[in-house]
Amino acid sequence: MSGAVFRGGWDVVRGRERLPAADQPGGRLGLPAGFLIGADGRVLAAEYGEQAYDQWPVDELLHLASSHRHAAGRPPER
Repeated sequence: MSGAVFRGGWDVVRGRERLPAADQPGGRLGLPAGFLIGADGRVLAAEYGEQAYDQWPVDELLHLASSHRHAAGRPPER
């Protein structure tokens, strides 16, 4: 990782890149997001947080996973 930081810094010094904005929407690290990924790699559902501590409710996530399993023609696992 330090090599990537050095190369990025060097690109900034040479004028090929810019430093990140000092004030970014959602804070310096951004906002949380969660994704439900299917077995085939497709994004089945997404949840975007509005605050730093937003999390996907477990019951909702389990319901979504179960409904996508049924839609794919597979019986629910127990």
